[in-house]
Amino acid sequence: MEEEKNNFESRLARLNEIVTTIESETLPLEKSLALFEEGKKLIESLQKELSDAEKKVEEFLKEKEDK
Repeated sequence: MEEEKNNFESRLARLNEIVTTIESETLPLEKSLALFEEGKKLIESLQKELSDAEKKVEEFLKEKEDK
C-alpha cells in the first residue's frame, strides 16, 4: 500500500512540476508539447486510480449497509 501511495504522490508531484514549468518558463514549442503530453498521461492515470479508489469505497459502504 505504501508503494502505491508513493507512486500516486510521485506522479502528482511530477504533474505539479510540469504545470509550474509550463506556467513560469518560456519554452520552445517542442518542449512545451512534450510536457503537455506527459501531463495529459499523468492526469489520465491519476484519474483512473482515483476512480478505482472511489469504487472500492462505494463497495465497502454498500457492504456495510447490507450487514
